[in-house]
Order: sequence, then structure tokens, then C-alpha cells
Amino acid sequence: MLDDESTLARDIIRVFILEHWARFYYAKDKDGQTVLSIPAEVMEKIHESHAELVPMLEETNGTVLTYEESCKNVGAFVCRLLDGPKYAPGVVTKAMDSKPFKIEMHLLSLWLKGHESYLDAHDLSYDDWLEMFVNWKQMDQVKAFIEKLQSTPPPTTNTANSVH
Repeated sequence: MLDDESTLARDIIRVFILEHWARFYYAKDKDGQTVLSIPAEVMEKIHESHAELVPMLEETNGTVLTYEESCKNVGAFVCRLLDGPKYAPGVVTKAMDSKPFKIEMHLLSLWLKGHESYLDAHDLSYDDWLEMFVNWKQMDQVKAFIEKLQSTPPPTTNTANSVH
């Protein structure tokens, strides 16, 4: 199906991590609504190291955040960024329903839950989050868990139309 589903899953998860990072630190209450408010200097810093990801932040910065809109925006951005320019057309959509991607999303969820108090106490950069996530996945206990997940048969439910 895919030449390297794991590499594609990692490329996709970077975008999801960015979106979670942005919401985690820069979601602000404004008149009873949650608005993404990323300062210009933070946007510039992201542009220096991850220019390809900045358009997603630019599109959502200053907008009201809802779960539905976040799902739609991230999914659409992932497809624009990767489906065609980096991978064959249609591959990214299929990858979002692949076992490697589902494992990456599960790991991200576990990592966020397990590190929430630390992330809350420190103003970390997107690069810090990426480094911490990658390093966490290199821990022996996490590696063993990943191996278990990889050896488990995939669920029979089709989630091709889901993003988050």
C-alpha cells in the first residue's frame, strides 16, 4: 500500500503535534469563546525552523477554536502539505486510516496526558514538544508498548473519514 507508512505517519503527526501545541499554549478566552492568539514573535520562531507548517497557524490564528473546525483545518492542511507535494495523491488520506498513524495518535494522546502538568508548568517551544515526544518514544517501556501495539491486529472499524 504505502512505501513507508511509518514515515508518512510521522510526517502527519508533526502537524497534529503543532496544532495541539498551539492550542495548549495560545488558546485564550475572548468574550466567552476560545480564540487562538499566537504572538508574532512565536510565529516568526516557528517560521525559522518549520516554514512549511506556518500556513496552518496563520489560517487559524485569531479565529474561534472549536473541535470540529480544528479537525477540519488540520485534516485539510495535512492533505495540502503532503498529498501530492510529498506523497502520491490519495496516499495521505489512506495513511490517516493506517495502523502506524493510529498508533502515533494513540501515543501522542498518552504522551499529552502523562506530561500535561509538566507542559502546563513550562512554556515550551514546538521543537521542545517534538524532541520530548521522540525521546519519550525511545524509552524502553514505551518501545515495548509500541511493539505490542504493532503486533495487535487492526480494528475492523473503518475510520477513514475521521481526523482527530
